[in-house]
Amino acid sequence: MIKEIIRLREIAKENGEPVLRDKSFELLLTTVKEEKPKKILEIGVNLGLSGIAMLLTESGASLTGIEIDEQKIALAKDNYKKFGVFDRAKIFQGDASEIIPVLTGEYDFIFLDGPKGHYYEYLPNLLSVLKVGGTLFADNVLFRGYVFSENTPHRFNTTKHSMENFINAITKDENLRTELYQIEDGVSITKKLK
Repeated sequence: MIKEIIRLREIAKENGEPVLRDKSFELLLTTVKEEKPKKILEIGVNLGLSGIAMLLTESGASLTGIEIDEQKIALAKDNYKKFGVFDRAKIFQGDASEIIPVLTGEYDFIFLDGPKGHYYEYLPNLLSVLKVGGTLFADNVLFRGYVFSENTPHRFNTTKHSMENFINAITKDENLRTELYQIEDGVSITKKLK
């Protein structure tokens, strides 16, 4: 079934969909396989392909997703049905900035792949719903190579600074252990220690 996900990812890429890059996708699934989460939170569902792959990798997991685009939600739900994970996945429709602060419960694993300029804003609320021992997997943390670079086009400065603040927060907090991967657009994997 993962082969079918990979095929659909290729079609999505050809259609200009912002899907997780290949090496980052492999790292996501490897991390899920190692961590064996039971409750996954996904920020930025898009077509649901990454979420489905996580659920197929960890058969005991359930997923809660947040997606702003109604059409994407409909497509993701169709994909959930197609891959037999519909009963293990639910999606909140709306702006993650409004939904994340009111989430209840705890998650073992958070996959953050939403609006890049908001990662730092989301962080305190994400950490509050992440279990001790849980993992925050964030994509695009090096934001086109502009993070910690002097040569950033002016229009990207706000996002760049937000991402720099995010990286500083997850790497300097003694309650967290973070590894940064300089693959593709950058991935961070953060473990909540206490």
